[in-house]
Amino acid sequence: MSSHMIISQETGKRITAADECVLVKAAYARNPGSPLLRQRLASLFNLGDAFDETLALYASADIDALSYAEATLLAYAHLAQEDDAHARRAGAGARVALASAENDGQRAAALALEGKTWTRLGDIAAAEQCLRRALEIDPHNKDACKRLAALLIDRDEPGAVIAMTDGLLAQGVGHSRLFGARILAFARLGEIAAAREMVGWNVLARRATLARPPGWASLDAFNAALAQELLRHPGVRFDRYGTASEQTWRIDAPATGEAPMVRALLREIEAQVDAHVRDIAGLDHPWARARPARGTLHCWCVITESQGFETWHVHQFGWLSGVYYVQIPDSIAHGTDPGGCIAFGLPEELAGAEAAAAFGEELVRPAPGTLMMFPSHSYHRTFPHGAAERRICFAFDIWPG
Repeated sequence: MSSHMIISQETGKRITAADECVLVKAAYARNPGSPLLRQRLASLFNLGDAFDETLALYASADIDALSYAEATLLAYAHLAQEDDAHARRAGAGARVALASAENDGQRAAALALEGKTWTRLGDIAAAEQCLRRALEIDPHNKDACKRLAALLIDRDEPGAVIAMTDGLLAQGVGHSRLFGARILAFARLGEIAAAREMVGWNVLARRATLARPPGWASLDAFNAALAQELLRHPGVRFDRYGTASEQTWRIDAPATGEAPMVRALLREIEAQVDAHVRDIAGLDHPWARARPARGTLHCWCVITESQGFETWHVHQFGWLSGVYYVQIPDSIAHGTDPGGCIAFGLPEELAGAEAAAAFGEELVRPAPGTLMMFPSHSYHRTFPHGAAERRICFAFDIWPG
């Protein structure tokens, strides 16, 4: 395998999703018969957590006549209401999406979505049937793998998770949800060494201090300018449904609009990722072998005040993930408690308290200018820092494809 990966950056838009939503809403009001405008508007509503507006948008629509994309958007808006009545409507939408699907990838995704609705409704047998059918149709479907593994872990069947993921690995499947599921299953089986080897923290992660970007007198000066650009960003929002962020400010698309500092940082991150890919190219590890030939550098920003933090999570869509620390209060950088730190380990509620304790936790104290990279299947969390100053970090994934 070549030691090189072709990395491309996401195309930055000139306007935020919120501003685009205003424009599309006006366009749709003038042309309410356009399903393409309606679909785009629903997508923007969901992105902005305006799920009630998506439901209102389709209130008078013939649900059975919706396209795959629109039925899926509507189903997710129902699921966001988090009650049984809406879960049933979400299931109906998933079945419409299945009927409208045009290829196996869409059919598997619709079945995975229906499996999620059955899980919400407590019909685990129906959920498992949908999820297994999804993986039969498309073994690479991440949602089906994640949700089936979660059902099996919840039933305390870690051996079944290993068997399921063994079968997927034999078909050439390798993604963060599969590797994350194996980590949890090994831990639940008491095979802590195997779980640690699957994470591969000691050999697969990288920590470095970013080099001073060209044209800047110091890294501190660069970080100060970057922090100001991020704090003034038009896309800053508080929290977002479905993420691991709690009580945090987020920027979902930092390269939106005029963002010269963000683009300068992305160039530096791209160079660091390229160097790390070369370093791990020859490693005999399932994650290294699953390295994509091409990857898209996807990024976002998390800004936490005193009580903000991230719950345990992995990055479902990434192969490699990372974070760059732009601004860190002195009380974090020079502290002695976990406040404001990032920890890598296992969530007790999934692995079990005993297994999580045996696995242990790698606590990393951030400092301004620190860049970290790690496999996207690594479970991690952060802690509230309690400081008056903001903690600003710039997160990224390499998405395969």
